[in-house]
Amino acid sequence: MGTDNTNKDKILACAQRLFYEKGYDCVGVQEIVDAAGITKPTMYYYFKSKHGLLECLLDRGASRLVNGLKQTMSGCGEYQEILSEAVATYIELALENKEIYLIIISLFSSARDNEAYVAAKPYLSKLLHVVRAFFFQFSDKQKHLKGREDFYAISFSGVINYYLLVQFERGSSKEVLLDEKMIQNIVKQFL
Repeated sequence: MGTDNTNKDKILACAQRLFYEKGYDCVGVQEIVDAAGITKPTMYYYFKSKHGLLECLLDRGASRLVNGLKQTMSGCGEYQEILSEAVATYIELALENKEIYLIIISLFSSARDNEAYVAAKPYLSKLLHVVRAFFFQFSDKQKHLKGREDFYAISFSGVINYYLLVQFERGSSKEVLLDEKMIQNIVKQFL
């Protein structure tokens, strides 16, 4: 049983690194198995296909982001306070697994019929659903949200994602990314 988990984890780790470095479409099954030091039948035993491998990676990585954000955004508190906590949570979870976060973001830009986009779409939809639910929750208290919850959910997610992409490109440290003043500025920019 230990070897099964070791092989599976090794395949996932190698695929994640390769997808992050080269992009999903540019990585072949042979390259993954070579990097993992296994055979193709071994990979197919665990994942059935490269697409199945991607789905497993996304399930592990994106589920943490979705669940963490859901927990934060469904909490009690003031509107702006929860927005600040959500920004911090989103950034922390993206930092925890930067490779998976950036793979998901890149897959969202894939062609719509691409199998990578198809694999990522459910997680992106879940993430947007969590954020949308927050704005619906506050639409009675924050009248400007009423009827525009989707717009606010997309805008809020977009502001955070763009901030992260720019900061990652700059090589910013965790301290910079999670600076309380910076988080407040993101919320103010959004508002």
